[in-house]
Amino acid sequence: MGALPASSTSMKTGASPFPKSAEPSVERSFCQMIRSAFLILAVASLAPLQAVADPPTAHLPMAFEAIIAAGDTLDSVLGHAGVPPTIRAEAALALSGVYDLTDLRPGHRIEWTAASADPASLTRLSLFVEDGVEIALTFDGLIAAQRLDPPVRVMHRSETLTLNGTLYDALTARNAPERFAVDLTALLAGQVDFRRDLKGGETFALVWQEDQLPDGTIAGEPRLSYARLELTDRVLELVATEAAGPIIVFEDGEAVQRSAAPILGARLSSVFGRRNHPVLGGVRMHTGIDYAAPVGTEVSATGAGRVTFAGTIRGYGTTIDIDHGGGVVTRYAHLSEIAEGVREGMRVKAGDEIGAVGATGLVSGPNLHYEVRVDGRPVDPKDQDALPEQEIASADDLNALATWRSETGFISGTDGERG
Repeated sequence: MGALPASSTSMKTGASPFPKSAEPSVERSFCQMIRSAFLILAVASLAPLQAVADPPTAHLPMAFEAIIAAGDTLDSVLGHAGVPPTIRAEAALALSGVYDLTDLRPGHRIEWTAASADPASLTRLSLFVEDGVEIALTFDGLIAAQRLDPPVRVMHRSETLTLNGTLYDALTARNAPERFAVDLTALLAGQVDFRRDLKGGETFALVWQEDQLPDGTIAGEPRLSYARLELTDRVLELVATEAAGPIIVFEDGEAVQRSAAPILGARLSSVFGRRNHPVLGGVRMHTGIDYAAPVGTEVSATGAGRVTFAGTIRGYGTTIDIDHGGGVVTRYAHLSEIAEGVREGMRVKAGDEIGAVGATGLVSGPNLHYEVRVDGRPVDPKDQDALPEQEIASADDLNALATWRSETGFISGTDGERG
């Protein structure tokens, strides 16, 4: 075999492919590149990490809402949402100046706003309670609370209808306040028995006022101005010239009674007579009538008289007695409080506020126990002779009677009915 070319003799295993004159510079350049790469990585590992940008909505105000359920409190709702105890305590303290937090009821609404997703960064909190009232808290510096009452429009309404069933059914059919069925039954108890005396076909007229909120809902309680029941043998009318004042009862145009119900809009929960006692058990004599109503509901004097007792009686709880003269005394028991200024010896008029419904004494729940005693003996408060006639109708009462008769289209069948 022929000899290899001379150039092939320089190719040995592991030999550099570069000319000997170029080997040192190439190797140095390659090593410098490796060192530079490691140096860059080392420097990069020592540099601080750049913060990741927050989502665009992270610092925007966030709104929250909760509906009060049975057993809830403001503190429990906010605590469940993560609001710190110190902020909850400060909010409750500020609210206490304008609202009693024990009055929160199921269905009330709480709204609050935080500056970010952090529940500790509250900027505003509002309670929406009865009748569209808002209790607002602001957290700009010192926490401040204010009560915001919505504007209301006084609406005058009247209805004339024919009774072909219960008074309650007739009222609800016309979208009239069903609570008037209770009020009128109590106010006219001495003149008519709504269960027995109504045969069907009687004409009933009603005039009242109510407060309407901007959204059309009705706030507060309706205020009775006039009612008329046309029976086959007589006409009964009620006139109230003041929302919280006494009510005059007319029979065939003659004023026969001037009094006030001890409480309006309440359910008659127990009548006069023997009954099973709700707390002690067994059949016992019930010496008055009971009206079931929420704690704090206003209680009024049913007639003019003098306060002879204002304090606590065993079993009755917080109690007020009023002497009306002629041996007649009315008692108002289980009260939560006695109205400011009411004390023994003071004179009161029919319709004057004297206290508020409570659950003091021997009771199973909040109610007003109303009792009438004649010469120390309990009598049925619904007896028309239980309270003596004390005042006759005033000129204002007679003018109001004529006005409401005209508005409801009533024409008297006899002359000189106002006697």
